[in-house]
Amino acid sequence: MCFTNTVKNCLKFLLCVMAYGVVFMLVNAFLPFSQGFIEASEQAAEYQSPAMFLAFVFIFWNCFTAYFIIRHANFCGKKLFVRLFYVMLCVVVFIPGLLAMESAHVHNVMWQDMALIMIPGMLSLLAMIPLMMKFFQNNNAKDTFVEHKKLGFKDTAIKLGLCGLVLLPVLVCSYIINVLGFEEYRAFYADTSWVQAIQGGNPIGFIPLITIPLFRGILNAFFLLPMLSMITKSKLRFITALCLLVLAPAMTMLVPNPLLPDIVRLLHFASWTGSMLLFGIIAGNILWRSKRQMRNSVPAI
Repeated sequence: MCFTNTVKNCLKFLLCVMAYGVVFMLVNAFLPFSQGFIEASEQAAEYQSPAMFLAFVFIFWNCFTAYFIIRHANFCGKKLFVRLFYVMLCVVVFIPGLLAMESAHVHNVMWQDMALIMIPGMLSLLAMIPLMMKFFQNNNAKDTFVEHKKLGFKDTAIKLGLCGLVLLPVLVCSYIINVLGFEEYRAFYADTSWVQAIQGGNPIGFIPLITIPLFRGILNAFFLLPMLSMITKSKLRFITALCLLVLAPAMTMLVPNPLLPDIVRLLHFASWTGSMLLFGIIAGNILWRSKRQMRNSVPAI
């Protein structure tokens, strides 16, 4: 009986993965990308198609992230759907989309193309999360918020600032290592002010080099705040959920794309994986509230 249930659950999970992948590919096929972006994609597909199976990795990762949170959430139903969709949309889709739009000029494409890239991710989540909840949500969980302390503005601001400061030195160091250590990376971003600053040429470039990682850490932490009410019974599960969420954008760097040379793409994967894993662990500890602190507290998020 146990083996049969395991097989059934695996098949249900794969159905969710399939739903995510089908919606993602169908929406991508009908989006009004610019002609230049379409031509670059077609050209890249000619020699990168054997490696496109790696797209399964980031699809699987996103689905497993939703599965993990659903299985360990304190509540179910519409409250869970709204909060899970919000967190995954913002952390997995929106923040990487903002970074892509900011660097659109580096890739010689329009920022509108980068904005359109976010739509398949959003619609795929809308298709996958309800299906995942139907199969795996804990119906015995109370459909209420439990053991969650209301965060004051000052307390929240301090925690968000600390999370930003955690990510800042880690990402800056990884950028410096990539620029100074790899010619392909340095050449690809040669026209950007932050690379010129690292090479001692343009001091203004230190502004984006510092502010972008800082705000990235703050935004990630802000969008992760609803997790405080979703998983409260285990610190380990809470931090694991945060790590799964913030690592999801790095998984897209495994997939060949028309905008990044392979070496640059893989360097991004390595730097994002290491920095975001460290961020998830430290930010999880910063945001976590002990059960003693949260006892007899009121709901907030």
